[in-house]
Amino acid sequence: PFARAGTPPRLHAAQSMPRSPYTRLLLCLVSLALLAETRPPPGSCAAKRASGEGAAGRAWSGIELECRTKLEANRTVAAMRCLEGHFLEAREPGRRAGDFFTTLRKLRHDAEMITWLEQEGKVKTEVKKLYRGIYHAARPKHMHQPDKVFEVNFQEQNDDRSLWQKAHNKAIYIDPVGKEVPKKTIRAKPVVLQTFEESFASSGYAVIDKLLTDGTLKKLLQFLQASTFYFYPRKDRHLMALLEDGLASPLLAQLVDGLRLSLPALLGPLPLTGARAWKADNSPLNDGVVQAPELTNSSADAAVSVLLWTVPASALNGTAAHALELRRRRDGTDDEGSCAAAGAEGRSCAEASGEPAAIVKYLANRAVLWGPGLTAEWTGPGWQSGFLQRGVHLLLTFGWTRCP
Repeated sequence: PFARAGTPPRLHAAQSMPRSPYTRLLLCLVSLALLAETRPPPGSCAAKRASGEGAAGRAWSGIELECRTKLEANRTVAAMRCLEGHFLEAREPGRRAGDFFTTLRKLRHDAEMITWLEQEGKVKTEVKKLYRGIYHAARPKHMHQPDKVFEVNFQEQNDDRSLWQKAHNKAIYIDPVGKEVPKKTIRAKPVVLQTFEESFASSGYAVIDKLLTDGTLKKLLQFLQASTFYFYPRKDRHLMALLEDGLASPLLAQLVDGLRLSLPALLGPLPLTGARAWKADNSPLNDGVVQAPELTNSSADAAVSVLLWTVPASALNGTAAHALELRRRRDGTDDEGSCAAAGAEGRSCAEASGEPAAIVKYLANRAVLWGPGLTAEWTGPGWQSGFLQRGVHLLLTFGWTRCP
């Protein structure tokens, strides 16, 4: 189901030309153009070197160098193709060794997801039976520590062990909608978007409703819900997907370039430096505890952060009115240390930062943008039960305030 990207056409060297005055002038202009292309884009790591490294910087350093180079050059489509190739090489079923470690919370999600995929005719019934059986066997022992990592052991080398080895933490189903390239991704009109750019320049943030076209929103939601690329359990009771480990796709590339073209003053010159998606836990294992994805640390190094919501607000199990708080950073730098100190005192990161600069209501197809002078923290409720009711937060980061 995974079509490999074709080999790009070769570029043939130009034949030697007589050096007439006109030719020399033409060569000079071409040389200047090439020189301009080699200059790093504003907001890129090459343009803004500085000491220090936050969570986003560490993630950036983990991306293959050839793919990072393409992102730096704003060659988004080529970069996504590069990232997707490395992802499939590592995660296609049957590639590399199997992964036998998991947590009960992740196993609960995976069993629920594969059950849904089996009902949709996307995976085989034996995969569903295997995951459900392992979850029910593990639940009594691990239900009181659902985030503790444990190893799934098989007594012998049998069909179940072989199937788990091929399926667990593998790309057993990546929704083909991710291969689609919508002609138009941004619904909002340019004159309206210009006002948001002006608002961002004065306040450091902007909230844009009905950002995406209906078709793009539907495709993006389907891609984020139906694809098996949530490999990383997080301490905040979410599972996380990464740009370099599943999210990279033609659909995301088209969305990113659409944003940069529609917000030229704000995002135009900035390369994409990261993408993360968090999927919330709405199972009984959550015990009603509020879940807040790691937005602060994940956006600390970004020049501009863009948070997109795709799941309908009806999936929330409480009010959507006070879903996100934007607060001023104390010193305009990474708040990782101050947030850790607040946690040790039993306070949230938001509580340690004073009054919020903005309180944002949750709505599907709403984008929240903020700059490096602000932090963002989810303060909304949890999510109703059901696989398609799990909340998903997609964070895109552009440019750098400092670089690894």
